[in-house]
Amino acid sequence: MKVTAIQVQQKKKERYNIFIDETYRFSADEEVVARFHLLKGREITEAEITEIEQADMLRTGLNKAIHFLSHRVRSEKEVREFLKKQEIENDQIEVILEMLVDRKYLDDEEFALLFVRTQIKTTLKGPKTIERELIEKGISKEIIERVMATYSEEAQFENGRKAAEKIMRRSKKMAKRNIIQKIVTDLIQKGYGTDDAKAISAEVVSELDTQEEDAILAEQFAKAVRKNSRHDPKKAKQKIIQSLMQKGFSYHSIQGYLMEHPLEEEE
Repeated sequence: MKVTAIQVQQKKKERYNIFIDETYRFSADEEVVARFHLLKGREITEAEITEIEQADMLRTGLNKAIHFLSHRVRSEKEVREFLKKQEIENDQIEVILEMLVDRKYLDDEEFALLFVRTQIKTTLKGPKTIERELIEKGISKEIIERVMATYSEEAQFENGRKAAEKIMRRSKKMAKRNIIQKIVTDLIQKGYGTDDAKAISAEVVSELDTQEEDAILAEQFAKAVRKNSRHDPKKAKQKIIQSLMQKGFSYHSIQGYLMEHPLEEEE
C-alpha cells in the first residue's frame, strides 16, 4: 500500500486527511504526520496505520485535555471524567494524565491549595463543606489534610461570623432563642462544626440587646393581634400566645408583655 495524497482539512488546519491507494483512509494531527514521516509515495502497512491511528487518538486526547485545562486549573479526576466523555480509551486516558503531570499541567496538591484559598476568600463555607467538595473532585485524604491546614481557626471563625451576621439580618423578626437556633443550624449546614457554630452564634446574638428584642416582640405581638381580631377575646389571646411561642418568644416574656400591654377587651 502507498500514501497517494495528504490534504489539509479545511476547518482544522492542524489536521491532515491521508489517502492510501487513491482512497481516503484516515486523518491525523500534524505532529503525528511529521513523527511518522507520512509523505506522498511512502509505502505503508496495516500495522503502521493502526499504530498511527492510536498515536493520533492519543495526541487528540492530549490536545483536548490541554484545551480543557486552559480555562482553569482542574483535578486529575475532572480531566479523567472529561476525557471519558470525549470517548478516549481508558488506557490512553492514563497515558495522557501521566503526560500532563510530567509537563506540570496537572498537580492535585496545587489544585487543592488554590481551591481552598479561593473558597476562603470568595465564600463563607465551613471547613467540612470544602473538604467534601475536595473529596468529590478526587483529591486524596493526605492532600486534603495538608491543604485544609491553611484554613486557620481565625479565618474559619471570621467567615462563620460573617455568615451568622447575614442570617441574623434575615431573621430580625424572630425571638433571640430562634435566631440562635437558626444560626447554629445554618452554620452546621454550611460545614462548620457544632461547637464552632454555637460559639459563633452566641457571640453574634450577644450583640442583640434587650431593647431590640422587646421591639421585635412588640412588632410580632401587634401582627398577631391584627391576625386574630376576628376571634373572641379568650380564643384570640390563646392564639396570640401560641403564635408568639412558635416564633421563639418565651411564655414568661409573652405574659410579661401582656401584663404591660393588655388586650383592649381585657382592660
